[in-house]
Amino acid sequence: NGNPLFLPNGVKLLLIINIAVFVLMELSGQKNILFQLFGLVPRAVLQEYRLWQTFTYLFLHGGWIHILFNMLVLWMFGKDLEMDWGKNEFLIFYFVCGIGSGLITAFTSMNSFIPIVGASGAIYGILVAYGFTYPNKMVYLYGIFPLKVKYMVLGLGIIAFFASLSTAQSSISH
Repeated sequence: NGNPLFLPNGVKLLLIINIAVFVLMELSGQKNILFQLFGLVPRAVLQEYRLWQTFTYLFLHGGWIHILFNMLVLWMFGKDLEMDWGKNEFLIFYFVCGIGSGLITAFTSMNSFIPIVGASGAIYGILVAYGFTYPNKMVYLYGIFPLKVKYMVLGLGIIAFFASLSTAQSSISH
C-alpha cells in the first residue's frame, strides 16, 4: 500500500493501546503508583515474581517526547515490516523484542527499585529488523539529509548503547 497514512492492523492496535494508556495515565494523577505496579521494577520481577511487568511496561511512557518518538518509529518502520510479515508475525516479533528487553533489563539491574517504562526495546527491535530488511532504502534525517537505513539504524544503536551506559539512573527503557 503506497498511502503513507495507511496503517496495518497490528501497528494500529499498538498505537491505539499505547496512546490510550498514556492519556489515561496522565489523567489518573496516579502515575507513580501505576509505574510501580505496571512498570518494570527489576527487583520486583525477580524477587516478587511480578512477571507481568515484563509485558505491561511496554505500554507505559515517561512523557510526551518519549511516547511521540516511539510511536513515530512504530508508525514509520513497523508498517512496512507488518506488510511484509503479516500481523501475527509482526506482533510476535514486537513482543519478543519488548519482553526480551525487559528480561535483560531485569537481570542486568537486579537490585533496582526504579520502574523502567517504554516500548523502546520493542521499537529498537523494529529498527534493527527494518535495517536488515531494507538496508539500502533511503530515509531523510530531519526531513532533509538523505541517509541509507543501515547507517541510520547503526547511528541510533550507538546512541541507545551510550544512553544505556549513562551513570544517571534513568526510568526510560534503552
